Amino acid sequence: MEEIETHGPDAAQDIIDRKAAWLERMFDRLFSAVQQNPFATMLILSVGLNFWQYNINNEMNRLRIQDITMLNEKINVAVATGVQRELPRQLAPYKEQQDSNSRKLDTSLINLNGTVESVKKYFKENKKR
Repeated sequence: MEEIETHGPDAAQDIIDRKAAWLERMFDRLFSAVQQNPFATMLILSVGLNFWQYNINNEMNRLRIQDITMLNEKINVAVATGVQRELPRQLAPYKEQQDSNSRKLDTSLINLNGTVESVKKYFKENKKR
């Protein structure tokens, strides 16, 4: 089917007329083929329709997978947002306990350091005697 460039208000109608004429020629060829050899024509039509159905099925599966992927991405974003919002609130008691333990540990280390210094001082004094 050759495309002829036409410009103007009748360009769209011209394209429609040419496509309709092409479609009419194809149906005429199909009709004459069915009259000449009906079994071969039906076999070719069956293969063509099966191929068309296969393509439609593949396209539907591709769109379904794309939709599921997009939905999963939305779910992942929603879960990440929820975790970012809820996690600090849920971890607050544990963080408070951890901070309390850190403060206790810091003071016990200071006391331990003082104890070590006093023990060293004691041994130095006792060595001199």
